[in-house]
Amino acid sequence: MSFSVMPNRILTTEEITRYHEDGVVMIKGAIDPNWVKLIEAGVERARDEMSMVGRFMSRKTRGYQMDIFLWKRIDELRDAIYYGPFAHWAQQLMGSNEVRFFYDQMFVKEPGTDAPTPWHQDLSFWPIRGEQITSFWIPLDPVTRESSGLMYVRGSHRWPQRFKAISPDYVAAIIDEKMDDIPDINANPERYELLDWVMEPGDILMFHPLTLHGSHGNMHRTRRRRALALRWTGDDVVYAPTRKRMPIHYRHSSTVGGGLQGAAFPRILPAHEPTERLARRLPESPAFGRVLASGWHNFMSSMTMKTRGIQAQQLKQTWTQPKALSGDPAGSREQIR
Repeated sequence: MSFSVMPNRILTTEEITRYHEDGVVMIKGAIDPNWVKLIEAGVERARDEMSMVGRFMSRKTRGYQMDIFLWKRIDELRDAIYYGPFAHWAQQLMGSNEVRFFYDQMFVKEPGTDAPTPWHQDLSFWPIRGEQITSFWIPLDPVTRESSGLMYVRGSHRWPQRFKAISPDYVAAIIDEKMDDIPDINANPERYELLDWVMEPGDILMFHPLTLHGSHGNMHRTRRRRALALRWTGDDVVYAPTRKRMPIHYRHSSTVGGGLQGAAFPRILPAHEPTERLARRLPESPAFGRVLASGWHNFMSSMTMKTRGIQAQQLKQTWTQPKALSGDPAGSREQIR
């Protein structure tokens, strides 16, 4: 059986339609305050107990913290994933019988941290393929465009292109030169319909992994921007690792071309898998050898890019401080929905 609680409310037909048409939907006040508090406690603990991978991801910009697979060591986040309402929403959006948890990711930008999140598609990073995949973004502080709220290119999940995986720290190991270059959205904003929202803790963004999204740095003088992303997969998703995809440093039994299996990708709905559930009781650290191998692969990829005359600077995008409207501390927004 599953112990995932039912949400305070299910998604409406209109919200599901908007998700599929726009590639993103924001649900106001969806998360019960107790779940928000639990997630906040987990993220704060994760900030104090950064993993080796997290320290590497956060190395380039002071005030910008990132880390992944927090749930493998943080009880509060593991409980939110297993017992929270999120899997039910994912099931609605994906139209899937099975819902597995893929991974979580923490994003923290301290006040005044000039560190934009580049425009990107999530799926370009991941060693999985399929249609039934969805991402949730949960803010733990009030967010606006000025304080690094996410922006989306409406309908971009339906574009035929698959863009290079450009991470905030421009990790070379996952930049596939065979993929398309990301258009410089901010240099030509009139060509796109951008969506973003003023959000509060308890709100949640749900979006397709191919929807182009990014954010400015946190230009707010006093407010942090803490957020947790949760990623979910459904029935048709298969394991498809390559040297240009995010490596998985935790134990699992997935085979190439087969469905996700094992403790790294636990099944939440319709029922927990007993062996995976037993494994969740023991905090797990990433395999040290796999982490070292990933670091070496990134170093060699960086050297390869340089020998080919490709510099990270060439991949950087136009990001300027958002202009605030008169009397509007949130900053300008092309469209708020």
